[in-house]
Amino acid sequence: MQDCHYGCLLIGPGNRILGASGSAAHLLNRSGQILVGQRLESIGRREPAGAPHGGFIVSGPEGELRTLTCQQLPTEEPGLQLLVLRADAPLAPEPGPASWAAAEAFFHSIDHSTRAVLWVSDPALEQFIYVSPAFRHLWGRPWKAGQAPGIWRDPIVEEDLPRVQAFIETLQAGQVAETEVRIRPRDGRERWLWAHACPWTDSQRQARVTGMVADITARHGSAAEPHWEALLREGHHRIKNSLQGLAALLHRHASTAGAQGAVLTEAVGQVRAIAAVHDLYSRQGQPPVTLTELLATLVKSVEGLYPDHSPIERITPPDIEDTAIPSREVVPLAIMINELLTNAVKYGAAGSASGDTIRIHIQTDEDSVNLSIDNPGTLPHGLDFERRQGLGNGLQLMAALLNPPHTRLSLGQLIPETVRATLHVAAPLIRPQHDLLHVP
Repeated sequence: MQDCHYGCLLIGPGNRILGASGSAAHLLNRSGQILVGQRLESIGRREPAGAPHGGFIVSGPEGELRTLTCQQLPTEEPGLQLLVLRADAPLAPEPGPASWAAAEAFFHSIDHSTRAVLWVSDPALEQFIYVSPAFRHLWGRPWKAGQAPGIWRDPIVEEDLPRVQAFIETLQAGQVAETEVRIRPRDGRERWLWAHACPWTDSQRQARVTGMVADITARHGSAAEPHWEALLREGHHRIKNSLQGLAALLHRHASTAGAQGAVLTEAVGQVRAIAAVHDLYSRQGQPPVTLTELLATLVKSVEGLYPDHSPIERITPPDIEDTAIPSREVVPLAIMINELLTNAVKYGAAGSASGDTIRIHIQTDEDSVNLSIDNPGTLPHGLDFERRQGLGNGLQLMAALLNPPHTRLSLGQLIPETVRATLHVAAPLIRPQHDLLHVP
């Protein structure tokens, strides 16, 4: 990040670098594009070799040598490892926000495989500037801007709170701090966490801290997750991989299928939507999936399938409640939301008078949730969803999946230049909870 205390490399089979944060590139004095694909040995060596802790001797492009501290953190994907590189003193920051953007992209890309959290805050851990996505997996809840600092401290085992206080006091004194503590997050499973943080001063002379947190439960010999849960997670993981393989095969044939290519591409989106559900369960076990994370995952999937799409904006007022979806309803809802997003991306009229942005709105009341998607354009002549007339394949699929009165779809012209599709979902299929809704 900006202070360049920490850099992270995702290492795959054969010691090849699969991803690099912006700060890692800065620490190694190489661009991220150059790093990806190289073997780790081509840029430096570990001392002692292969150890999870120790030093990393960097071989600079001009032949210079320098030492960074390195630590290997666990991942959940076989053959992958996250290597954290750390400078004892910060390097001069790179100009502009590029390193922030690179760090954000990197931590989103590794969120599925590792449980390591990077944060930037004030020395008292009261005001957080950045928190990486894996926070959700360690603390059992998504990070939301503006949350009270107690969200960090509340799950910590009471006997370990003095360690946290000593950790903060060390940072406030301008020194590097390290500790190990236990937490009991929402899922009730006690975990050991390792935390390391470095103080620094930003370009506006504000005192800051950059820190890393990782799950080290296995190192302390705590009981592993129940055998049935491990099997369940593995089952979801394998289903996800199989569906992703099927989607890739269909996508490969879509480019050469002529007139049927569009149909195959739609099928790819539907398969990917189901794979996204199993991906969520493979990462978190079987707690209820929330509308927040399901929507974010599906938006990412559609954006990847239609790279030239209009920009998508998610409008989520801060006082809207989050929603938990029962497991039996997640797949049907995922397919329906995917169809609405796909239609908006495919048929939105770029360059219209109302602009070309696709906007997603979520509203709730006491017993229902309404998800609306507005896209620029006009409905095809003769399309009437209520009467099931003029429907394409996607809307025919939605009509088959709807379960009135619990799920309904309204489709119409919001204004002459904008189409609005609203999916109405009523309890008990989906029920507002107590967390604020936030789609990152």
